[in-house]
Amino acid sequence: MTSSVVKKPRILPYVVLASLILLSNYIFYRTSVFGPVPEGAVIGSLLDLLIILPLMTYFLIIRKRYSLKYLGIVILAGFAAAYLIVPQQHLSKYSFLPYLLMMSEGAFLLFELYIAFTVITMLPKLLKEYKKLAKKNSIFLFNIRTVVDNNLPGNTAAKVLVSEFSMFHYSLFSWKKKLNIEHGQPFTYHKKTSVNAVYIMIIHAIAIESIGLHYFLHSWNSNVSYILLFLNIYAILFFLAELQATRLTPFLLTEDHLLLQTGFSKSMHLPLSKINEIKYYDGPEKFSRKEQTDLYDARVPDLIQEKPMFEITINEPHDVHFMYGLKRKVNRIVLNVDAPDVFYNEIKRSLQE
Repeated sequence: MTSSVVKKPRILPYVVLASLILLSNYIFYRTSVFGPVPEGAVIGSLLDLLIILPLMTYFLIIRKRYSLKYLGIVILAGFAAAYLIVPQQHLSKYSFLPYLLMMSEGAFLLFELYIAFTVITMLPKLLKEYKKLAKKNSIFLFNIRTVVDNNLPGNTAAKVLVSEFSMFHYSLFSWKKKLNIEHGQPFTYHKKTSVNAVYIMIIHAIAIESIGLHYFLHSWNSNVSYILLFLNIYAILFFLAELQATRLTPFLLTEDHLLLQTGFSKSMHLPLSKINEIKYYDGPEKFSRKEQTDLYDARVPDLIQEKPMFEITINEPHDVHFMYGLKRKVNRIVLNVDAPDVFYNEIKRSLQE
């Protein structure tokens, strides 16, 4: 029997090499360290940003792990970096670049329109299935992800849209929502922590930083200032979604599954048949980098992070889901709950049955 092993992405080497490419090109054009920019230097920069950087991304991050569709986003980011780093007087000599960028953006837009058309044509069916699931529980992200997986299996772009749609739902449209569980037993995991304070502090810090940096950068480069402002607004929406999802998505134990969704950004739908054992955690307070590779830490951020209450081991690696369809296999889980004794006893009872 043969088995294929997918290597883990080499994040640190990629970050170092990509940073060197961007920084060296920025210094080359935006400082006087190397003197006048020689003729033809732009070609070298375009090769760096539009070919070398995407190839690095493919071999160190994407290869055998994620869809090639992500490579298109990297190429578009390379175009954006080229327009921000290389002065316009040098880029203007290459009149084909705007057309190449328009073709790339057009292809990406057509792909997005195709996905949108596919979703719209299936919308009545998707809504019908969603409403059926919503009657059993109000866990929005789990319900919408289940519907999409059932009707658009393996569609990476649809999973990206689910993440974005869910983030906007939680951050902007869920403030009057209340928890509703008709099927299964919920267990909250945040009421005895300071997670709300943590997220509010982060949102407050980002908002203050956005105002200050926007005005500071606007006088230097208005494009950079608006990009940073957009990213900061996105970050605020993300942390609002985390805060609201924590309130509205308790851990859920059904007759055959344990649903563990920690806030908005990570979750696991674990069949009870895969649980090997649940026990009170008696290990160290912190996990090594090696331990974290096969561990799902289902705790929320806390000002003073206490040791996990429970450790769940599973008999075969199972997927933890993250944003944009990303996932990672783990073989054990650590978590805290607000009612530990009830949770422990119910899991034990379910496993015995």
